[in-house]
Amino acid sequence: MASQKLRMMKRSVVLLVLAVLAASQRVLAHPEDLRLVDNGYEGLVVAITDYVPQEHCNHVIHGLKSVLTEFSGVLWASTGGRASLREVTVALPRSWRTDALTCSLLTPLTTATVPTDAHIRVTSAHPVFGSRPWAQQSQGCGRQGDYIQLGGDLLRATTNDTYVHAARLLLAEWVKFRWGVFEERGYPNDPLYPPTFRDPKTNVPRPNTCSTHKITPAPFCTTAAHTPEAPTKHNAQCNGRPAWDIILQSQDFIDGRNAPTNATAPLLPSVRYVQESAARIVLVVEDTAVMNLQRRWEFVRKAVRRVVVYDVPDGDHVALVVFNSVANTAAPLSKMDSLSDVRQRVGSSLPRNPSPVPESNKCVLCGLQEALRALDADSAGAAGATIILVTTGKGAAHQREVDEMSRLATSRGVRIDTVIYPLTERRGGGGTATDGLQSLVAATRGSSFTVMDEGVGNDSKVSMMVALMDALLAAVRRSEPPAAPGAPVIIHSAAYPGGIASMAVGSFFLDDSLGPNARFSIYYYDLNHVGNTVQLTAPSGETIISGNMQEEDGDANVIFINIPNAERGQWQYRVENRADSHQGLHIQVTAKESSIRKISLRLWTNTPNSAINATDPSLPVIIYAEVKDGEVPVINARVTAKLQRLGTNTTGSNYDSILVDLFDNGFGDPDITGGDGVYSRYLPTLQGGPGHYQLGVSIDHNSGLALAPINDAFTRHGRMYADRDKQTCCGSVIKYEHVKPVPPFQRSVIYGVLDVVSPPPTNDIVPPTRILDLRSFVNLTTREVSLRWTAPGDDYDWDRAHHYEAVLASSWAEAKAFDGERISGMPVPVLVGTEQAVAIQVDRYDQMVYVAIRAVDEAGNRGGVSNIASLWVPQPPTTPPMVTSPHTLEPTSDLTEPLGRGVTQPVRVAGINLEDMAVIIGSVGGFLIIVAVLATFCYCHVARRRRHQHKNETEKLEANRSVMIKTNSTLMVDQDESHDSVDSAIKDGEVAVAKDGRPLSPIQSWGVSKLLQEHERRVSMTSGPLLEASGSLAHYQNMQEPFPDVTLTGTHSYPSSQTPSTTHSDPPAYQPPYTTDAYAPYPYPYHPGYSHEELPPYTPGLSSQSSQASTAYTHEIPTQPSEMSYPVDPANYPAEMPSFVGEITYSQAQPPMYAPCPEEVIVNSQAPVRSKVPPPVAPKPPLAARAAAVAATVSSTTASVEPKRRNVTQV
Repeated sequence: MASQKLRMMKRSVVLLVLAVLAASQRVLAHPEDLRLVDNGYEGLVVAITDYVPQEHCNHVIHGLKSVLTEFSGVLWASTGGRASLREVTVALPRSWRTDALTCSLLTPLTTATVPTDAHIRVTSAHPVFGSRPWAQQSQGCGRQGDYIQLGGDLLRATTNDTYVHAARLLLAEWVKFRWGVFEERGYPNDPLYPPTFRDPKTNVPRPNTCSTHKITPAPFCTTAAHTPEAPTKHNAQCNGRPAWDIILQSQDFIDGRNAPTNATAPLLPSVRYVQESAARIVLVVEDTAVMNLQRRWEFVRKAVRRVVVYDVPDGDHVALVVFNSVANTAAPLSKMDSLSDVRQRVGSSLPRNPSPVPESNKCVLCGLQEALRALDADSAGAAGATIILVTTGKGAAHQREVDEMSRLATSRGVRIDTVIYPLTERRGGGGTATDGLQSLVAATRGSSFTVMDEGVGNDSKVSMMVALMDALLAAVRRSEPPAAPGAPVIIHSAAYPGGIASMAVGSFFLDDSLGPNARFSIYYYDLNHVGNTVQLTAPSGETIISGNMQEEDGDANVIFINIPNAERGQWQYRVENRADSHQGLHIQVTAKESSIRKISLRLWTNTPNSAINATDPSLPVIIYAEVKDGEVPVINARVTAKLQRLGTNTTGSNYDSILVDLFDNGFGDPDITGGDGVYSRYLPTLQGGPGHYQLGVSIDHNSGLALAPINDAFTRHGRMYADRDKQTCCGSVIKYEHVKPVPPFQRSVIYGVLDVVSPPPTNDIVPPTRILDLRSFVNLTTREVSLRWTAPGDDYDWDRAHHYEAVLASSWAEAKAFDGERISGMPVPVLVGTEQAVAIQVDRYDQMVYVAIRAVDEAGNRGGVSNIASLWVPQPPTTPPMVTSPHTLEPTSDLTEPLGRGVTQPVRVAGINLEDMAVIIGSVGGFLIIVAVLATFCYCHVARRRRHQHKNETEKLEANRSVMIKTNSTLMVDQDESHDSVDSAIKDGEVAVAKDGRPLSPIQSWGVSKLLQEHERRVSMTSGPLLEASGSLAHYQNMQEPFPDVTLTGTHSYPSSQTPSTTHSDPPAYQPPYTTDAYAPYPYPYHPGYSHEELPPYTPGLSSQSSQASTAYTHEIPTQPSEMSYPVDPANYPAEMPSFVGEITYSQAQPPMYAPCPEEVIVNSQAPVRSKVPPPVAPKPPLAARAAAVAATVSSTTASVEPKRRNVTQV
């Protein structure tokens, strides 16, 4: 009776659904299902992001509707009446207040969950393209792109002309996005797609665009105007096929679909406005006897509680449904908030024990129908909601019921994500019912997650519980709108096995793109497995003893620590691990994303929700990951995909992970455009055979190398015309004018499970990738041609190929067919991603020549033909031919490849023979000799001028120098006219020289007897007091010294070319003067061997120092220079400068104490070599005249710039 009632209920539900479907099939179509029906596009979704200010709401909405209307017309004209717009859904941001005057809508506004992948995005301006529309294309020729993005400023126009212009710009990107064609023009400074090329018909350079300048309504080249030889991105990706041929083979027009009609005007699109709403989620959990094994059901209850209580964002709606042979609602659809107990009530709604219903009797269709009823109880309905189905995957419905569920879900506009828990498949096991559920997931654009059974005896490992929690969190995050605050992201996750008492030590990083708060969680199997020590260390070094900060939730087997206003940077943790050998601890750190700066990560493949057949190389799998910082792409990030085969191997251990580094390099295959923030790579060969592989990806800032472009357009008051000069998308690489380093970040996301349904092939059947960056360069001097390209792999873009094949053809078609003259001596392939080059000699002059290349692996699998590179070699001048030997820029392969058809002689690799080398070496040598001669002449000329200049300066110095003889009395007067003393001892032209070749002063050259005689003579002359003359410079005193001090007073001015290190000029302004308590500021530091307090009062120009103290002037120079020192080393002065008469003792063991000299001054660490310069001898005037002359000399000295004097006393 109960079964009959149940069948009647199912029949009534099916009839109700069919009735609703028949009445409103078009209205309830899935929003992501863009399709062309009866020449009109339906299901087009346009999403306006939060980056568009609310105050622009009215202008943007009005402009968007006007542009879409004009777009329908130009689309109709360009396709010959085959396509136009019928209906469009425009999704407004949640933050916009549509009841305000700045955002008033004429049509009713409904709320709906916006799909994560809208077809057209209206957002902020792009750093390169500005507000112009541009299409992101991550896949190849004929494949639909990712989305179209345009700036909101483009829609704020005020005239119809601007709307028409914007519609044409949108159409140009639509043909790329929808039909998979590419740009048919060149770009300035692009290495692969230049703005000009040589016309193959006229051999004259022309712009790299369509072959005709006739204005056409289509934004692509017509078949007649298409030039396959042009180096465009479209020709490289589509092998030179015309764009219109690609369009006619698309899903919209293939086999004559949507043929032109008799309609004379395009459709006027109907626009429906919806506003982004919170997510609505229904958890549908299987409740059968199989869940009673080990601790499976307990882990389900704990995982559901964790995701409902802690992970679902505030404002989302959650319902809970359980099913076995029947289904019932455990918790109705409820709005989550953190102020009430609604989270606790919904999270604890599952039964404490599973039902005894056998797994074979479960009804998955019943669970889906109950979930739809729970959604219908809400005013928003079921459209846009997400159903998360948790089931074992075994004993599922037959294919007929799966087809029914697919129709039911798609008609109601819901997405279904499946979590297979637990998957008990072992190696060599048969297939499961997940294959049937996979079609349900694919039909609803959902995702599939799998949790492997990791039971040990009667227990289940805690890692299985954490994996289930992570799968539910990933499904919840997928259901969130793109601009919503969203569920927390996993920053760090690590497992620590038990068995011995140890410390779980690790670290995690918190960056600025995260919210202020973070949560540190410890998951355990038993509470006793967590020791007493739980310690966190902040980046500043502060240690947090978390004893009073820990919170325990036994219903989720977790101990967590909330870190409010967490410090940014690297954190460290230490947790005492006391788990058993078959268990362990699992540590996770989660945080919510910042509302100011958001690092977004999106992961997908080119074959979503499709089984992988490894034996079919025509359908390779490519992994894609998009990384953005806000709305701008992140370049140079480290992006690593992880493939983990689920289950255990024959030894009972887990399979090893497979790490795949993804790249954004723009090589063309698989990464089409460099710098767009999309990282990609081919899936490697999976040697493990059929199985389930969980795919995830992790990203970080690549040790500071990650960059983000600076959007200068953000600060510009944008109008549509301001972006007319912006570059169109996209060449081989997007080049940004300004970039900035991205602050440190870490992210990870789980994509789902890839199902491999076939074993790996026994033979190598995977070819290398296509080479799509082949470039040619011609040296107009040597007529040498060089080719450059990036090395492909052996199996797609993995490892390295075996050898290259290259041809030289006289036409583009011949090169495309890889027919022509074979190029021998090609280099050996290197590791994938490395640039290679080769130089060849082409003997075909003044004609177009085409080159093609392909890689071959060791098994003989040949990659696709590369892009065709064209070259033009001009006729060389009429000179005798030179014999050249083969030469390559890379190590050559030893292989000898067969020649192609029509080959009479292989093209030799260019080289340089001995005659050429002799000419080059002779030319270079002669040039170097000329340079050496010129340098020698310049050096000699400069040295001669310096010597002449120094000689003239010496003569001036000698003319201005005076000799003053000093004793204890300041002035010595000779009474007679003879001068048989210092002056008379020097004869004209005599210069005494010491044994070491050093010239001596007059006194130094005397013998002992001469010195004594001179001493007695001067004593007799000066005995008795002298009368103080009026105006004299000193007083009469008894002469206590046998020899006078002799002071050489230099000139008062010096050549301006000399630096302070070679003159006595004043120091620069930044040099502080040297001062003491007894003396006025002196212009350079002076370091006597005694304290300044021992000196008598200082009189400028004269010395009152006793000769007994003259040893103070023979001081040792300090080892290190003073910070305030000024260069006064005597060794730095030119030889022509006046030097000391007396001898100075220099310490050879110590370096100079002065600042470094200028580079052009030669510093001599030895004492200066002094020439013996005889002092000037003047006739002795009367005493009064002498005193007056001395006074005049001193007066002139003090009146001018104060001269720098050196007093040297002969000992």
